[in-house]
Amino acid sequence: MKEADSVNSTSYVMLGVKEKIAYGFGDLASNLSFGFVSLFLLYFYTDIYGITAAQASLIFVVARVIDAGFNILIGYLVDKTNTRFGKLRPYLLFGSIPLGFLTVLCFTAVESDMKFYYALITYTVYCMAYTAVNTPYSAMTNMMTQHEGSRASLSVYRFVFAMVGYLIVSTNAEYLISLFTVPREGYIFAASCFALLATFFFLACFGMTKERVVIEKDVTLPTLREMGRAIYCNTPLLNLSMFTVVVYIAYTLWMAIAIYFIKYILRDESFTASFFAIQTVAYIVGTILCEKLVALMGKKQLTLAAMLFGAIALIIQYFFVQGSLALTMACIFVYSMGMGIAFVTMWSMVADTVEFAEWKIETRAEGAIYGFFNFVTKIAMAIGGGLAGLLLDYSDYSAANITESALNGINIMMTLVPAAMFVLGFMFILFYRLDEKTYVNIVKQIELRKQNAL
Repeated sequence: MKEADSVNSTSYVMLGVKEKIAYGFGDLASNLSFGFVSLFLLYFYTDIYGITAAQASLIFVVARVIDAGFNILIGYLVDKTNTRFGKLRPYLLFGSIPLGFLTVLCFTAVESDMKFYYALITYTVYCMAYTAVNTPYSAMTNMMTQHEGSRASLSVYRFVFAMVGYLIVSTNAEYLISLFTVPREGYIFAASCFALLATFFFLACFGMTKERVVIEKDVTLPTLREMGRAIYCNTPLLNLSMFTVVVYIAYTLWMAIAIYFIKYILRDESFTASFFAIQTVAYIVGTILCEKLVALMGKKQLTLAAMLFGAIALIIQYFFVQGSLALTMACIFVYSMGMGIAFVTMWSMVADTVEFAEWKIETRAEGAIYGFFNFVTKIAMAIGGGLAGLLLDYSDYSAANITESALNGINIMMTLVPAAMFVLGFMFILFYRLDEKTYVNIVKQIELRKQNAL
């Protein structure tokens, strides 16, 4: 793109494949930990640990709301960080080991009258540790380069590796757990394996990436007021955040219910690995196609198409294909492709809102923006996780007695509820106005302003 290549900045560079892979290691690590927690913790709580669906729902809501507020603090700390390791990478270096330890604690069962509170505390602290690593990691796309093509490419690599991590978890967790006759011991072993791998890949991401957007020593770090303006004056960010809420509700709810769907709707627990393998392949296909499709259609139009086709597939799954495994998996494949595309375009678009804020209010505050954006995702996940538990409880779910009401509730949560979220997502993304051409012009104006200030 000739127009874009005319931007004059030392940080406006195209990244090599090796560094993109290294960046992808961070989301591989994230999903080895968070993927296992997302897929198995609700089931572990209700069917292994022995607390009710309502109690599990309360844990997810409380923990994620607290964590959402913690995102704002992390965003503030990130914007005040400037070390020899960079602004963002130190959080990977110092946060990965505590995160691994807390992953294991979430699946460590205790027999006590305080078991509910133990679960609440361990999961809440786990969420905060994950935020302390993942929020800075997410913002690294902004510090590694300002080249919009490389940023989109980083998002592709990131989510391909995220799906690889998810695939490793979803296809191997049941096997690792089954190595032990006591399921509780199996969960601890599986969590330990994934936590160890996650720590290794987080450290590899730290060591093999570079922050190129340099903070000049004479530049004053943003104040709290400036950080706030970078958010509330950032119309593209606010529009994107509404879209993100509904997508993450769909994602969190679907992930939490998938194990129940396989066990009680498909009635074939041996199909678990194949189910998640097919779903993950769909994510990866959607993610890989993104780079070419974004260049062809633009981020906004591609996102609209993903939401539309994903919603149609889920509606077809509920009304027309029950009883057919092949058609059910075909619908899940289309939905998962749409979700994969949505995640790539979403995180690529939020990166662009950092420059929008810098252009509009002359303050660069990626920490505040990503802290806020992660706050939004955590609130959405709190809603999605809480909704999963509440709807299970509303459907009269009990592991000891599966009723028709429970079966129908599980089916609706896997189809109609996420379909409704995709329809809302389609509507919200219509209001996002920061297209590729506008972004390039903004970067040019920022660089021109810097040159004129010299």
